[in-house]
Amino acid sequence: MKRNGMTIALLGCLVTGLGPCASPFEDSALETYEVEVFPDFQRIAPVLARPAEPFVMANLLAFKELATGEGFEGLTGAEAYQIYTEGIQEAQAAIGSRLVWAGSVRSQVVGVSEPGFETLALLEYASPQSFLGIVTSPGEAPEARTAGLLGQWLIASTTLEEPEPSPPPTPAADPGGGVHAVTGLSPDQLRRLLAGPVDEPVAVVELLRFADASGELYRPYREALDAASEEVGGQRVWRGSFDSQVLGNAAPSFDEMEVRRYPSVRAYLGALRDPAVLAASPARADGLDLHWIYTADEAVGGLDP
Repeated sequence: MKRNGMTIALLGCLVTGLGPCASPFEDSALETYEVEVFPDFQRIAPVLARPAEPFVMANLLAFKELATGEGFEGLTGAEAYQIYTEGIQEAQAAIGSRLVWAGSVRSQVVGVSEPGFETLALLEYASPQSFLGIVTSPGEAPEARTAGLLGQWLIASTTLEEPEPSPPPTPAADPGGGVHAVTGLSPDQLRRLLAGPVDEPVAVVELLRFADASGELYRPYREALDAASEEVGGQRVWRGSFDSQVLGNAAPSFDEMEVRRYPSVRAYLGALRDPAVLAASPARADGLDLHWIYTADEAVGGLDP
């Protein structure tokens, strides 16, 4: 099925004279997909067994439409959760944790999940013990977390690539002269991508599961996309491996997460249309078993488990 679909897409590009065509992005759903609110302390054990050095917790959060519980009437789930994050900032600062990146999801462009994540964040902890201190510390308004949070994924991760911090790029002109379908994105995926502002800065977040253990099959595509992203003013914010999942369940699980910042959605489409990226797209199709892509607006402020 996968190869047949790819062949049809490639033939379609040739017949219509569109030239090189990308392998299609597949809207894959997980066999098991669950978000959770409360941690199972047995699942924290692998985190505590990590080396006593900094590591990143990937937070992927879904909120209740309306907050629940006494004192939170009239608030959305996201608003109630924000009260919790504000109440725990002092404890975060005391242990030296830092926010690597956070974003508010615009759209899940590729992949299928229900409920959908609304906020994505990367928090670096100084050590496993510092993370345990946050888990066991209630903060100033712990009830606000339960009031607002529908559930989340919390995944201990190892940083693989993280450039020096830099300000978000300014919007750039459309490098490709317009939006074209020769990207590998389906019409529905393009619709989701273009649902938000197309000329404002955007973060593109990718969750990746490799077809091979090393990720070598995917590497040619990553290298081509890295180069094309730089050409349109993009920048990698963070890349890390998913090591152990503390909250939520995913089967099969993802191997890595990447966050790139682009001047605009148009610039991102320009990178996808780059000839080298198009030529390397079979490496994406062959090298990945699962691929989810989100667009997000960068946020300010700390988040925690």
